[in-house]
Amino acid sequence: MFGFNPKANAGSITNQLCGYLRENIESGMLSPGLQLPSTRKAAQELHIARNVVIEVYEQLTAEGYLSTHIGSGTYVAEGIQTNQAQLLQVPPVPQSVPHHAMKENELINFDAGTPDLRHFPRRIWSKYVREITDYEQDNVFDYSDIQGAMELREAIARYVYRVKGVRCSTDQIIITSGTSEGFLLLAFAFSDLFRTIYVEEPTIGFIADIFQRMKYAIHPVTVDSHGMIISHISPLDPGGLIILTPSHQYPTGSILSIQRRQQAVRLAVEAGHYIVEDDYNSEFRHKGAPVPPLQTLAPSRVIYASTFSKTLSPALRVGFLIVPPSLTERVLKTKSELNLTTSGITQLALARFIEDGLFDRHIHKMKAIYKKRRSFLAEQCHDIFGDGAQILGDEAGMHVQIEFRPELYGKIDWHQIEKFGVRLSSFDEYAIIKGQQPGKIVLGYGKLTEEEIGEGLRRIHKFINTMKL
Repeated sequence: MFGFNPKANAGSITNQLCGYLRENIESGMLSPGLQLPSTRKAAQELHIARNVVIEVYEQLTAEGYLSTHIGSGTYVAEGIQTNQAQLLQVPPVPQSVPHHAMKENELINFDAGTPDLRHFPRRIWSKYVREITDYEQDNVFDYSDIQGAMELREAIARYVYRVKGVRCSTDQIIITSGTSEGFLLLAFAFSDLFRTIYVEEPTIGFIADIFQRMKYAIHPVTVDSHGMIISHISPLDPGGLIILTPSHQYPTGSILSIQRRQQAVRLAVEAGHYIVEDDYNSEFRHKGAPVPPLQTLAPSRVIYASTFSKTLSPALRVGFLIVPPSLTERVLKTKSELNLTTSGITQLALARFIEDGLFDRHIHKMKAIYKKRRSFLAEQCHDIFGDGAQILGDEAGMHVQIEFRPELYGKIDWHQIEKFGVRLSSFDEYAIIKGQQPGKIVLGYGKLTEEEIGEGLRRIHKFINTMKL
């Protein structure tokens, strides 16, 4: 098929075929709209398992290189810029994951904000860092550019366009040291324009805290199964920042419906608001197709915020904002005044990691791992709690919401649960208005093994049954 010949000792057939098709699409050898052979025919031509071809097609479709039309076939996607530098395919380095038997008194932490760091590609990352420190010019050790390294901004611009459909220039991208710094920067930058923010209820606690410290008025807006109820914001309310996690709301896991997305955009335009889109964990989607960012509907009214803390490691301390052109000078001026910079060495290493196709590969690998753990958690939850508990918001990310039936368990006080060897977050911890939903908890499963997940759920079961007595 298209001259592909797998090489011995060059990585798996799956990775080789993915890399080969990427290179030929980016170079223009495979033109937009070209129909690829069916998975069955391709497998026969290449003398490989059909499952391999299916996996390759699905991966390249998820990355935006291919598009699938039901009943018609698989095609090279439109709109891909050709003649870019070819992607370097580096074989994955086998990583041994130490395993140990659970101890009875070992704390199981269902932290929702940490990825599985056992799978961080240490050797490849250290290779990039070593190359940069050995061969780059001396200024790599100096304070980095206030906007961020051009190499990383270029890599991000290509990535968000290819994978998410976000069109932006490198001038619109501002590198941050993570989501927290991004929100702090925006709080300072808009303080002379707005004094009001509209936040999801419930939401990530630090967001409201940052703006509260800057003396903004906080308006919590209820979230239901379709995301923030935009109609609860009146067109007559003061102009401000509307902060949304539309692709995977935290902690409910709901997705902002297209009707509410359009409603939010209309409201922003008519009432003079700006929307801050926190693209929380959207890479790890487990059900259905990826949800396009809200930014694609209104690039001039939406500030897009993202981080590599959940996809790679929080230790990198790298995130970014995509800011409308009319606001970049304002945000950059504030960033310069606050003297907020990010490690230049880390930025260059991350740029190479993305450009060489390894970030896509890591996402694909971790998505499969998290999806398997999510399924295991759901099965265990059903086996242990039966109809007494319901899993919600499990379509993406590394956490789920569990709601316990109040008629079975009553109001549960979660403050004592660490005595049973479990650390978790109750729903109340994310609510601005407390005490509304005492039977709900948030369980992060990203960094836990299946053994830890199962044992943790059994301990929760023991705890809530003890509380009933």
